[in-house]
Amino acid sequence: MGNFLNVFLNDKHIGVLGKDGNGGVNFQYLEETDRILSLSLPKQNAPFDNRQCRGFFNGLLPESENTRIAIGKKYGISPKNDFSILQAIGYDCAGAVSFFDSFDEEIHSKYLQESYEIDYKPLSEDKLEKLIHELQKKPLATGIDGMRLSLAGAQDKTSVIVIDGQIGIPKDNVPTSHIVKPAINGFNETIENEFICIKTAEKTGINVPEVKIGYANKTKYLLIQRYDRKIIDKKIKRIHQEDFCQASNIMSAYKYQAEGGVDFKRCFEILRKVSQPAVAINQFIQLMIFNYLIGNNDAHGKNFSILHYDNGEIKFAPAYDILCSQVYPELSDKMAMKIGGYYNHNEILLRHFEKLANENDISFTQLKKIIKNQCKILPDIVDNVINSFENKIGKDIFSAVQKNCNKLLKEFNFIKN
Repeated sequence: MGNFLNVFLNDKHIGVLGKDGNGGVNFQYLEETDRILSLSLPKQNAPFDNRQCRGFFNGLLPESENTRIAIGKKYGISPKNDFSILQAIGYDCAGAVSFFDSFDEEIHSKYLQESYEIDYKPLSEDKLEKLIHELQKKPLATGIDGMRLSLAGAQDKTSVIVIDGQIGIPKDNVPTSHIVKPAINGFNETIENEFICIKTAEKTGINVPEVKIGYANKTKYLLIQRYDRKIIDKKIKRIHQEDFCQASNIMSAYKYQAEGGVDFKRCFEILRKVSQPAVAINQFIQLMIFNYLIGNNDAHGKNFSILHYDNGEIKFAPAYDILCSQVYPELSDKMAMKIGGYYNHNEILLRHFEKLANENDISFTQLKKIIKNQCKILPDIVDNVINSFENKIGKDIFSAVQKNCNKLLKEFNFIKN
């Protein structure tokens, strides 16, 4: 095991990640590179120390302690050591970044390509069902030879490749194309809940990845297309991405605003740095209001991302991880980010959105139009989505959305539009 890792974006060697003597990391760009890993890591000649760069690299890794322990056991490393975990599983991270402790012509030609010929082993229903059932004990498919992928987030999930509707395990150098999410233990119909929310967002005009509910025998799962992968002519290409915590050098453990994480002010600062700020800010505002009205109190900094394209363009990524948390009484009514100085969902009124707009140089007139429009159309859209397939949780989601929309609509009767 070496003390440094070569860092690549697709097939381009862009820098070196080292480990320091205190269990931390440091990063330095190669002089000749013209790409950046993160808005929090702008191009510079001097190295970034642990304090300056750990947020980005930590954000590539699973948050779940269970997942980290499983990876640690498989590879004989400390589950708390970010460098060692990236060394072990950093071949297929979110975005286009990958890590190698050494590389030669064989590794470069096999693992470091601009795009990859799709080659995979199809999974039977029995094998897919087994894979899903084992995710708690073998997260990220750590039990499958050759699978060395890293997915950030707290929920158990894994990545697969899907070709013509067939789910499979890619050969070890081929990137994955989809994420498989099982139901979350202890919560009712989380798969149906997320499906309803994402499909409702899509019909509201919000950019979302393709999702579907699938079955492996009788085991249900949510299949989500990765927006950081593109398939063209039977070839798959990685697109680099980072979430808003990574773009702010904030570690995943502090993703909530109350813990020092991203707030709405920081979100707008990030979006003003993308290639088309006005477009991205409008997309974000639509999503921010949608999350409030759908009852998603868990919209934290790791649930918003930007995409970095090869030509230097930066765009706001499609929405993901949307769940109506309000239907679960055991979950908090405290939102991940304050609106107008308040965390509690039930306390938010139009004046709090006005304060948020004023604090971030956003037109409240435009904000009101978006709020009013979504309040009017969302209940009917939710109703159509929940009636499009079999589920039980839909009626509770509909009630929550109707209540949230009616509360804000009533206020419009008392203000001049």
